[in-house]
Amino acid sequence: MSALKALNLVAVPKHAANDPKQARRNKLLTQLDQQRELARDENYVVRRQRWAKQADGSKQLVEHAKRVKRWWRTDGSGSIYLLVRYGNRLLELDKGKAAIAVGAKHNLVAVLDAVITAVQGGELDAVLADTQRGASKLAKASKAA
Repeated sequence: MSALKALNLVAVPKHAANDPKQARRNKLLTQLDQQRELARDENYVVRRQRWAKQADGSKQLVEHAKRVKRWWRTDGSGSIYLLVRYGNRLLELDKGKAAIAVGAKHNLVAVLDAVITAVQGGELDAVLADTQRGASKLAKASKAA
């Protein structure tokens, strides 16, 4: 027992991966990084790896391209508007306002960088939490029906 007394015993710290707030931030940051790359290069695709069954029945790791959908739209006058999404949901960044006016296409990467900085700073945590609450309400309502 004296060998254990010489050691510094502490409680197990919480793992950051178990924090739902940080997990939502990381998911949105991944999507925003993809949008930034798509803004720089229109031909950008995400490479995914998947196990595919071969004709002889064996499995082989195959790489395939996943298309990234644009989050920005252009109106009739040529102005660009950025819509921030979380999964398939449109994030309402302010009450009744879900789009960011970008202006010209060359400003798009700078605006995406500003949104990434806001997410890293935790400015969209409340909005992200609201999307999760809405999803859980919908799931409960569909189960009850």
